[in-house]
Amino acid sequence: MNSSYPVIASIVEGHGEERALQGLLHRLVPHLVPGMYAEIQRPHRVPRDRMLKREHLERALTIIMARSPRPTGVLALLDSDDDCPVELARILRAHAQAAHGDVPLVAVAAVREFEAWFLAGAVGLAGRAGLPHDLQPPPAPEGIRDAKGWLSQQMPRGAAYQETAHQPSFATLFDLDAAYAAAPSFNKFCRDVKFLLTGERDERS
Repeated sequence: MNSSYPVIASIVEGHGEERALQGLLHRLVPHLVPGMYAEIQRPHRVPRDRMLKREHLERALTIIMARSPRPTGVLALLDSDDDCPVELARILRAHAQAAHGDVPLVAVAAVREFEAWFLAGAVGLAGRAGLPHDLQPPPAPEGIRDAKGWLSQQMPRGAAYQETAHQPSFATLFDLDAAYAAAPSFNKFCRDVKFLLTGERDERS
């Protein structure tokens, strides 16, 4: 590492994640490795269709790795939508390896969408933004096709979940342990972040 502490950069696809991921990582670092400090840099946004193309990912990595301090690791995050999350992550890693093989990069595709993690950790959102005080996660939260719609349905009549308004605050509130247990893609996300922090790879990754 070129620093005495980890420096994590990230690539995201949406405006909501651009604001939400930094706050989530600030929560997650001490949760995963108690006492750990890491610098969490502002996410770099690349629309999904471009992120999956080698030349655009290469350009993003070139920009990111020119930062000071230089990142010690990069996290690429996108929604899988109807695609296979494993295949999407493989494509991103392959493009990164071909373009910037010296850059430690992990790639995570949230199953369906980022908000599925909120559903898995919904107990932490109870009583917030008009959500019920007894809010409980649905069964198989990553199996729900429209997680944003599910959140809107739990809100008072006339209110709706809005990605840019709610995603950053919900990222600081949802129950991390519950999401880790109920959402396999969040479980992978946590394991990948821990790898960027410690350099130790979980055998399941």
